[in-house]
Amino acid sequence: MFNRLKKVFTISSIRRRIQLAFMSIILLLFFSGAMSLFELERVSHDTAEILLASKQSTDLAGEMISALNEQNDAVISMAVIGGSLRDIAPHYRKCEESISRLAAASEEAHIRMRNTDHADVTDSLIVYTERINSLTQSYIDGEVHSIIASDTLSRKTTYLWYVDSYKPEYMNVSSQIIKYMTGSETTLGPDVNRLSHTARRAVTPVFLSLVVMIIVVLMFYYFIHHYLIKPIVRINDDLGDFLRYRTNFDSNIACRDEIATLRDRIIILIQKLRQ
Repeated sequence: MFNRLKKVFTISSIRRRIQLAFMSIILLLFFSGAMSLFELERVSHDTAEILLASKQSTDLAGEMISALNEQNDAVISMAVIGGSLRDIAPHYRKCEESISRLAAASEEAHIRMRNTDHADVTDSLIVYTERINSLTQSYIDGEVHSIIASDTLSRKTTYLWYVDSYKPEYMNVSSQIIKYMTGSETTLGPDVNRLSHTARRAVTPVFLSLVVMIIVVLMFYYFIHHYLIKPIVRINDDLGDFLRYRTNFDSNIACRDEIATLRDRIIILIQKLRQ
């Protein structure tokens, strides 16, 4: 049974063996190239996702800072500088817009970070954002002015309200936005590590293919030298000795396949010449 299977899978032609060897090398290179291209495509996709996430986090932090500074400038103009109703009316509109922008941006940041290790940063950011927005809304609605007008003992002014109440909240929100920017960059660490592993996987098939191809080429050289070059050299030397010195042609030359057929036909030819 084993001998039958051996005959089925035995290739008796040198040409077919060489073709099979070269086809194996080509298929190996094609497979390794395809695997590398696939992994490189994943690296490219992951890189684009990381860059996009970083850009979105930076843009979101910039939106929060812009809205907060716009609100702060408007509050300063109204509470500290003051002016006529016509002069401060645009600042009221800016406050209303900035309240909406800051709330939306902080909520988006909270959604992005809620499943990470830095979710507590955006939790605090939401709390401080709601407090400063509520404080600004109270000023817009006139509640702050009512409190100041009724507080005749301390003679509190809008300037003192800004320094004592609004500015600390402004600093708290600014600090939380900075922490969010730092935390959002830190959350990209696992993605960067995954990208590094993917890049190594992209290189690994090529490296393994090179190693396997070197082994295959060395084996190919051994078989070519042992079963093709060496027998041909022996046949050539013995045939030269026969032609020059009329010595016997060595019929025990170790060869196979087409080389063995060539040896046998040379022996037959020599026997006919001697007759």
